[in-house]
Amino acid sequence: MHDIVILGGNFSGVSTAHYLLRHILPPLRSANGGRSEYKLTLISPSDHTFFKIAAPRALISAELVPLDKSFGSIPDAFRDYKTSEFKFVQGAAVHVDEGANVIHVRLTGSTANVIVRYHSLVVATGTTSPSPLWTLHGNYRDTAAAFEGLHERLPNAKTILIVGGGATGVEVAGEIGYYYKGKDITLLSGSSRLLPGLKHTGVGKAAERQLKVLNVKTTHNIKVISRTELPNGKVLVNLSDGGPETFDVYIDATSGAPNTEFLPVTWLNDTKHVVTDVSTLRATKSPPGVYSIGDVASFSKGSVMDAKFPVPALGYSIWSDLRESTNGRKGGSAGTVILKEKKYRQVGSDVQLVPIGPKGGVGVAFGWQIPSSIVWLLKSRTFFLDKAPELATGEDFLKQ
Repeated sequence: MHDIVILGGNFSGVSTAHYLLRHILPPLRSANGGRSEYKLTLISPSDHTFFKIAAPRALISAELVPLDKSFGSIPDAFRDYKTSEFKFVQGAAVHVDEGANVIHVRLTGSTANVIVRYHSLVVATGTTSPSPLWTLHGNYRDTAAAFEGLHERLPNAKTILIVGGGATGVEVAGEIGYYYKGKDITLLSGSSRLLPGLKHTGVGKAAERQLKVLNVKTTHNIKVISRTELPNGKVLVNLSDGGPETFDVYIDATSGAPNTEFLPVTWLNDTKHVVTDVSTLRATKSPPGVYSIGDVASFSKGSVMDAKFPVPALGYSIWSDLRESTNGRKGGSAGTVILKEKKYRQVGSDVQLVPIGPKGGVGVAFGWQIPSSIVWLLKSRTFFLDKAPELATGEDFLKQ
């Protein structure tokens, strides 16, 4: 039995699992006379996916976005696959032994470790943000609790500090500014402008103008030195420009770090991402049979595009490597089913839509600034919440 293991159960991991089960394992099984020599194991600390795209709107209130709409059950989404070909393990990888081809997994809610063998390994563990509002911190209930906490505090808050001038911080500031008018809202960009990751500087300037209309104050070149939660629920924040300030609500919208602490350091680059070939998704500093996709991979720009669009190319690479291995073992053809070669072609130019409230926003595509009306049409209205249930079920990959 050839064991394929996927680490990570959100955008990249779940999508890859569905794609392999639907489009890669069947031709391999057919080539083997209908007998299955492959089993896929999906490992994730959470048994639910999290549609993080809509998190800036979901944090406003449960009435606006019902809490359960952001999450999808992984066991339910995979229940139609044969148990002989698929297994879900709820736990976190704590160590990969590349010599023995095994993963030590700490089961969620337990101190016990189990050992999972692999022949092919897909690393799709993503990143962990400082706040559980943007990425899963283990079980999905931790993120749900973070939403519930804000739902309770925001209505009565007078002063709100949002830290981080990237897309998430801008979107959060826009949502709170629109739905909670009259509050004292400050956005710390942490740099000289908003949306510093975009080459088009005009997009950040437009975002700041739109936020000003919503009475959001944007402050540049000031950073948080430390923060302390007070007994009354307020937060005492020490800023780089001087003395401490107190806020009713503090929201950390800064970016996260890759979840790679359990991997051999030789697989990683200086930023602790898995060194990965962008076109084939093969990890290039690991032994053969290791792949990486999504935010944890070295090529990723942190976008959903880099989390989902490479899935077919990854599937082809796995099929190609397994077919070559099978041919080598059997000294002949592994079957007549030949898949069309797929490679991922990453978009080189900036492509980003940043809602600022439900009426519009800012954006850029291929170097061109997008009008607010187009941002409203494409994203601001719904934050793609209609797509949330499809994340767990892999609806985007029903076809090759």
